[in-house]
Amino acid sequence: MDTLEETLDEIVTHKKNISRFGDGEFRLVLNTSGIGFQNGSVELTEKLREVLASNLPNHLIAIPETFSLKNNLNWRVKFWWLNYINTVGVQISQHLKPEKKYSNAFITRFYLDYETKKHIPNILEKLKKIWANQDVLIVEGAYSRLGVGNDLFDGVKSLQRMLCPTKDAFSVYQEILSEIKAHGKNKLVLLALGPTATVMAFDLAKENIWTIDIGHVDLEYMWYLQNAQEKIPVEGRLVNEATEQLNLELPENEKLKYEKSIIKKM
Repeated sequence: MDTLEETLDEIVTHKKNISRFGDGEFRLVLNTSGIGFQNGSVELTEKLREVLASNLPNHLIAIPETFSLKNNLNWRVKFWWLNYINTVGVQISQHLKPEKKYSNAFITRFYLDYETKKHIPNILEKLKKIWANQDVLIVEGAYSRLGVGNDLFDGVKSLQRMLCPTKDAFSVYQEILSEIKAHGKNKLVLLALGPTATVMAFDLAKENIWTIDIGHVDLEYMWYLQNAQEKIPVEGRLVNEATEQLNLELPENEKLKYEKSIIKKM
């Protein structure tokens, strides 16, 4: 399995699309019952299975680093994943190819789960290199607000946003896809839409639209900047994984810039 660095280098050097599978996506691969912010369906399960089985030259399939024995994750994370793998690992392995080298899904979860943090400056540099001097289209949930109030995307040439439903984005999949085809040509498309992004990065690879399934990157960056030790709420963001929720209102100076970047609301 590729390291974080190898996965990011592959994206930058060869402009490859990437679909990331986490525990939620694998739950949907195994059954159609849904996860917190995404209803399950036969169609979504079939599409995720299709992505896992695919082999496009311009597309990477990423799985959690915890599926490899060599990792620098903290004991809590290791314990959680060990339990998860003991429960459903045999079923998941039926959808993976033993001969295939998978990419690392934790490229956007680079901070909180790691025992030591010395890799982070290098990972952030490589992440920012992906969109440096690019015309970027962010396709995200209505309160994800990637890069708002931080410098994550300061190096882009231009930045536009399309806002999608905060829950069950897959229900408007075709509409989102056709809007990206209309507005995303010759741009780098960054998706933060949960399992919908996993499927969409694959479908857009077939259209030769450079697309990264990038969900969580902004929250990890905010937690890194705040030196957080756990999944804390973040001002102005909807944080599915935090137990509390802070104010979603943006400060006036950030609000103006953010709203100017929005070209479409679903």
